[in-house]
Amino acid sequence: MCQHGAVDGGILEREHELDRLASAAREAADGAGSVVLVHGEAGIGKSSLVKAMPGVLPTASRVLVGECDDLATRRPLGPFRDLVGGVGAELARALTAGGDRPRVYDALRAELTAAPHPAVLVVEDVHWADEASLDALRFLVHRVERLPAVLVLTYRDDELDRRHPLHHLLGQVSRAERVHRLPLPRLSPGAVHRLSAVSGLDPAEVYEVTSGNPFFVAEVVAAGGTGAVPPTVVDAVLARLRDLDDRTRDALEQLAVVPSAVERPLVDALLPDGVAELAVAEQRGLLTVTPERAGFRHELIRRAVVDSLPAARRIELNRQVLAALVVQPGSDPARVVHHAAQAGD
Repeated sequence: MCQHGAVDGGILEREHELDRLASAAREAADGAGSVVLVHGEAGIGKSSLVKAMPGVLPTASRVLVGECDDLATRRPLGPFRDLVGGVGAELARALTAGGDRPRVYDALRAELTAAPHPAVLVVEDVHWADEASLDALRFLVHRVERLPAVLVLTYRDDELDRRHPLHHLLGQVSRAERVHRLPLPRLSPGAVHRLSAVSGLDPAEVYEVTSGNPFFVAEVVAAGGTGAVPPTVVDAVLARLRDLDDRTRDALEQLAVVPSAVERPLVDALLPDGVAELAVAEQRGLLTVTPERAGFRHELIRRAVVDSLPAARRIELNRQVLAALVVQPGSDPARVVHHAAQAGD
C-alpha cells in the first residue's frame, strides 16, 4: 500500500526537501552543522520524508532517530532513550543511569562528534517532547553549528498554540546561523493522480475529498473509494478532536453537517459567538476561516466528524441549520431541502 505520498518505494514531490537534507549533511561532514525544521499538518508525510532520507545522504552518514510520544505523562528524555542500542557506551550509560542531564548533554555532544561523519540526529514529533528533551535540544541547537552533525526536528504546525513550550526552542533555532526550514506542502493534483491511477478511482474526486493530504490520499486509495470514510481516517480525526473543549467540539459538529463551506451570515446564525468560537479549531488545522466563510480544511475531516455523530445529534444539528436557512433571505432552495430531509422535516 502506498503511504504518505509513497509510490514504488519512493515518495512524491519531496525532491526539494531531500536535496536540502542531503546538502545539509554534506556541509556538516565539513564541520558546518545545522538545524533542519520539518513541519506541516498532521498526515503531511514528515515521517515518510525521514524514512526516505538515508537514501540521499553521503555514504558515511550515521542516522540516529528518536521519537516523542503522545503520552499523558511524557517519558523523560524519551527520544534520546530510543537511541540506546545504536549509540556509544557513554551515551547509553548516561541515559540509563538516572538520566543526569549534564552528563547526558555532554554524552550527546560527544556522540555527534564521533566518527563516521556526519551524524544526522532526527527527533520526530517534538511538539510532544518532554521538558528534559527540550532542554537537551536547546543545548544541541546552541552548539550544532560547530559539530559535524545535522539536527532534524519534525513537528506539527497545528499542535502549537501560543503557550506551547516548543516555541521557546523554535525561538532559539531562529537565532542559529544555519537553519533549514522545510514546510511540507500538500500533494498536487498530478501526484494524487499517480497515486490513484492503480486503484481505478477518479483522481479528481480523490483530490477533492483529501485536498492532497498524503495520509488521506493513501487511506482513500487503500479503502478503494471515496464513499465511506476509511476507519483509519475517522480514528485519526477523532484523536485530534479529543483534546478540544466542548464548546469548540460543538461548533465543529454544527458546521460538519453543512456539506460545503459555511458563509459568514450562516456561521453567525448557528454559533452564539460567531467565528470567535472557531479560533481553536482553526489553530489546530481543522478549519479554514476567512472574513466571508468557514470550512473544513479537508472534506474527509468533515465527513469523519459527521460519521461519528449519533443519529439523534445529526438530526438536531440539521434542524438548526434548516431553521437558520429558512429565515435568511435568498437561501438556496436545494440547501433548504437537503437539511429538511436530514432533519426529517
